[in-house]
Amino acid sequence: MWKQQRDIEFEAFYRMHRDRLWRLALLLTSDTERADDFAQEALLRAYQAWHRIRQEDPLPYVHKILVNLVRKDWRRRALDLLPKGRTETFSADSADRVADALILGEMLSTLSTVRRATLLLRFYEDLSAEEVSRVLERPLGTVKSDTRRALEQIRPLLQIEEEAR
Repeated sequence: MWKQQRDIEFEAFYRMHRDRLWRLALLLTSDTERADDFAQEALLRAYQAWHRIRQEDPLPYVHKILVNLVRKDWRRRALDLLPKGRTETFSADSADRVADALILGEMLSTLSTVRRATLLLRFYEDLSAEEVSRVLERPLGTVKSDTRRALEQIRPLLQIEEEAR
């Protein structure tokens, strides 16, 4: 009986959050295949721990799993994190949304793993600084510093794209 209830609860959670988790993974990795793998792995681990996490909001737990999976992968792929050159510019035309997202992904790829995760959790997932602190297991002051420094780091890149318009 418990297994059926667990499956029903988890299926509802899965349906509600799978797409958003995949998009977060995509923004963290800039790779659709790796995003698929990380989102699926995070959801699988959440399912395995569902009996422990279901009483509270399980989403922060899944965010933490996802970020940690990506961080572990980034450590293994440290040489692949070098920034790539950009040749495209931002456009107000809705047909260029994909290109704009790719440019933003490249800008985010210039950040360290932790700063990238901090910005995405803070602004894409709309978590408070306190929630980001809990997810990343970092002091609140450090999260605030990481946010400020990450924004300072990508701000010149955003201005270059804006001037290219």
